Amino acid sequence: MGEVSTAFGKELKSLKILMVEDNGSMRLLLRTMLHTFGITDILQARDGTDGLVELQLHDVDLIITDWEMQPMNGREFITRVRTVGNEPVCFTPIIILTGHASRALLSEAFEIGATHLLVKPVTPASLLHRIQWVLADEREFERAGGIYRQPMPIHEREGLRRKRTAGQMTWALE
Repeated sequence: MGEVSTAFGKELKSLKILMVEDNGSMRLLLRTMLHTFGITDILQARDGTDGLVELQLHDVDLIITDWEMQPMNGREFITRVRTVGNEPVCFTPIIILTGHASRALLSEAFEIGATHLLVKPVTPASLLHRIQWVLADEREFERAGGIYRQPMPIHEREGLRRKRTAGQMTWALE
């Protein structure tokens, strides 16, 4: 495909972020953390349905979405964003928030097009690390059936491993 994410190479403070989160307290916490990083252009949505409306109205560089929401959950929201024919929105990086990071959820999330995953409780350091990772992410999108996603190799025997990338420790699926 040759397309990279809409946030690739941008400056942290220039990002326009869409938060899709049904919990008002979590939205406030995330917004406060993002403000401390100098990010001020922040849109908010209460679920995937509202998130899709925001994406029709605004160009964003990064989406941070909860996995478990009603009526439209994170899985359906991501699948709709990544749908072929939804260009250029489908190339927006997506960080998933979840309180339940199982191997099955990891596999499913990356299979449908998640860029990265952030496990609750969220700390400023973990959020900043994921955003910086997304800004440096050079992986190109590939078409996989009716969606676009970035390659994320998952090997059953090795699984989730710590690895050092660009001088920082990160989790990677290897």
